[in-house]
Amino acid sequence: MAKYPFCEFCVKTRVLCQKCQGLIDSGQYAWLDVDVVDALMKLEKKYNLADVEYVKSYETDAFIVVVLRGFKRLPRGAQMQLEKDLSSLLGRGVRVVERGSANEIIAQLVSPARLLTISTSWLPDGTTETVVKIPSRELRRLPIRPEKLQEILNRVVGTTIKIDIIREKEIKI
Repeated sequence: MAKYPFCEFCVKTRVLCQKCQGLIDSGQYAWLDVDVVDALMKLEKKYNLADVEYVKSYETDAFIVVVLRGFKRLPRGAQMQLEKDLSSLLGRGVRVVERGSANEIIAQLVSPARLLTISTSWLPDGTTETVVKIPSRELRRLPIRPEKLQEILNRVVGTTIKIDIIREKEIKI
């Protein structure tokens, strides 16, 4: 059985025990997470999600981003089909990403568009900013508009991310 933060009974009945209610009250999780975990529980046997661990979900206007650990162990076809089945169960588009480094998550969310570079700048106030450069010809391949993608990446990765669209003339080889 996959690892979930909520008890199976709580997810199925939507009546939360003290532990599960505490997870929502603390802000660590939201009701969206309960809905996503419920959908994953329904699909668990079909996809053999025994080695998969649920991390968190994030919502945008366009779709829901579901972060899992162990998702990449599933065959590529099963990964794509799981996204489709989750989309139909949740009634919205779903992108499932593997929990990993900031760069890995960025690459997964930008896909199928190609990246030019991902670079991190350390600012004088001690914070960092990650700049993701995408060629303008790849814009149409992005799953959502660049400003929405930047917003969701900031939430999922937890750092400041800036997306730069580079025009063909600016690219120097």
